[in-house]
Amino acid sequence: MELSHAISDFVLALVGFFVFFRYLFKLDLVACLLWEAFVLSVTVAALFGAFRFLGFSPYPLIISEFFQHLAGTVGGFSLVFVTLFLVLKKPVPVNFAYIAVALGFVAFAVVRLTDNLHLLNAILTVCVPAVLILGIWALIKGERSVGAWLILAVIALVMGTYNKSFMANSIIDNIDTYHYLLAISLFCFGKAARHQIH
Repeated sequence: MELSHAISDFVLALVGFFVFFRYLFKLDLVACLLWEAFVLSVTVAALFGAFRFLGFSPYPLIISEFFQHLAGTVGGFSLVFVTLFLVLKKPVPVNFAYIAVALGFVAFAVVRLTDNLHLLNAILTVCVPAVLILGIWALIKGERSVGAWLILAVIALVMGTYNKSFMANSIIDNIDTYHYLLAISLFCFGKAARHQIH
């Protein structure tokens, strides 16, 4: 049992549920679905990750990995797509949303069937900078709130992912740091999503 990891994962899950009910639940169905593909996938992965760290096995680990892969594929594609229309200040076109989700599920199927984590990392390597670029574009367009929240979300996400590199001597464990920074990232994405056009 690893209690600190379980606590940080529970905190991440609670923040994810808060973001969903506070910010995403109010959006129209298509935009909500796209945001959820990332936010709720991370949230459910964290919830079952917490059970895993509490010593339950093997199912919590299997479920947590399933939703981690879902967040990195379907969630990644959906996040870029919904963020694009957030910055454009236009409603999300339903047909294009289906295409983004379908591409995500194809990538998800490949990752799950072949255990190809390089593909997962490649998708995230493209999607995360794309969201950052969209955040910068929002700032240039004068959408300061949207741009700032998107940029902060990406910074927290990147810092969490690579915290071992620049926080090697931190008093907080690297896994816990990742969970807390990811929670901050989800909160920032939620604050940005408030501005989504219906």
